[in-house]
Amino acid sequence: MLLETLKTAALEKAGNIHVTDVRIGLGYTAVMLDTGSVGLAYTFRDKAESGCSVFQGKRPLAGSPVRDVLQYIGSDGLLERTLGLAAANALFNTDDAAGSMSGWQCSEGDLLDVLSLTKNDRVGMVGFFGPLAPVIKQRAGELIIFEENMARADGLCPGSKAAELLPSCSVAIITATSILNNSFEHIAAAADKCRIKAVLGPSTPLAPGVFKNYGVTHLSGVVGIDAAAILRVVSEGGGTRFFMEWSKKINLVLNG
Repeated sequence: MLLETLKTAALEKAGNIHVTDVRIGLGYTAVMLDTGSVGLAYTFRDKAESGCSVFQGKRPLAGSPVRDVLQYIGSDGLLERTLGLAAANALFNTDDAAGSMSGWQCSEGDLLDVLSLTKNDRVGMVGFFGPLAPVIKQRAGELIIFEENMARADGLCPGSKAAELLPSCSVAIITATSILNNSFEHIAAAADKCRIKAVLGPSTPLAPGVFKNYGVTHLSGVVGIDAAAILRVVSEGGGTRFFMEWSKKINLVLNG
């Protein structure tokens, strides 16, 4: 299971590092460590527990060893998994990590800067990334966007169709939120024959070894450059377009 592999890899990096701050926002969840790094993961707020206490786990989180928070990656609760992934990303998505990815091509910028799309490509986008869609439509032959929330844009394809149609695509761009809702492995298998299989979004762990058995060719995540500012944005219900001012996009080319 991907989540177990992710937890094992994160625990290997945990050492004696502690959590200093946690924000469970309406858009994203953020975990800050005593190393100064911060990790993010998308908050599925519509799936949260009802009532005034949406997180039922052990408190306080701040001050806890990060290895304790990483245990939530294997939780049955979606919000707890989100917290665990954010903690893992605080370990993986750092300047040190991005600068020392021996054997991997690493660059800063948009994912589309490192993808070689042609008019022969049929692109399957799992999860709606609005800013990318018009650029892909210009460069590729066809774009199919699979999305659960059909109200987000016109011309979307139901997410349930991804397994059926991805095998006919040459490029798959997969939202990292699929890691949280346990759909990633199913989607990755459907995209097995794609020449490009990219995982995208602030929830993406920059951990090539975790994805090596899933045919992933690109990881595109974020590294925080001002943790305090990111925490403030998350607390105020902000999402990607607000905290990207305080982050940088990092792309890892794993192969292909």
